[in-house]
Amino acid sequence: VAASLAAQGVKVALVGRRLTSVTEVAQQIGENALPIEADVTDAQAIKDAVETTESHFGPIDLLINNAGISGTPGRIAEVDPKAWWRTQEINVLGVLLASQAVLPGMIERGRGRIVHMGSAAGNMPGPGVTDYSVSKTALLRLNESLSAEVADQGVLSIAVSPGVVATDMLDHFDSVFRDTRAGWSGFDPDMIFPIEAITTLVSRIAQGEADQLGGRFVHVRDGLDAVLQNYERVVKDELLLLRINEL
Repeated sequence: VAASLAAQGVKVALVGRRLTSVTEVAQQIGENALPIEADVTDAQAIKDAVETTESHFGPIDLLINNAGISGTPGRIAEVDPKAWWRTQEINVLGVLLASQAVLPGMIERGRGRIVHMGSAAGNMPGPGVTDYSVSKTALLRLNESLSAEVADQGVLSIAVSPGVVATDMLDHFDSVFRDTRAGWSGFDPDMIFPIEAITTLVSRIAQGEADQLGGRFVHVRDGLDAVLQNYERVVKDELLLLRINEL
């Protein structure tokens, strides 16, 4: 995502716990990239990262909350509660802290876009990796709540899902599901998307094409064009939101 945005002229700061990994990506991108070492669960470290970014590139117009972990495998009755909660700290608290760090500037300028990397797991049960699915459910609610607070101040908050992407996290989930889900035979091929699907979606959001979709959850499976074409129904039926169908 960072490389795709930088190729379009966007200046990007890459934040990660290990400076070596973000530096490697920054070097591949070139002068439009700035590597920063920080843990998203450390409020001061994230504030410092924002200050470093703004002193280097200027005001931040786009935040992509992409940091996350796949969680700790295990059934609820047996899983290590500290490890389970650590997933919430990274996948939810990290999103809160990063958003808090950029929001004052965005609100003051009356513009800004925050993209949260969600997951379809946030809308379904997650046996075997409950910490991950719970964290992504929380992320969807956080996204909608944030949008309700800042949309009228010119700030977009939107959640997206990249579908199933070939990464180390995918290998982890596949291994866990084989141990915890009867009859698991691998991910549905219809849920596997090329990386270009998510980089294109994020780029279009960055360019303002999804500003009317604040608080909602856009999956690459649906496609931004389809969502926009059905916008009236999306609003009327409260689609792409975390809802419980009541009696």
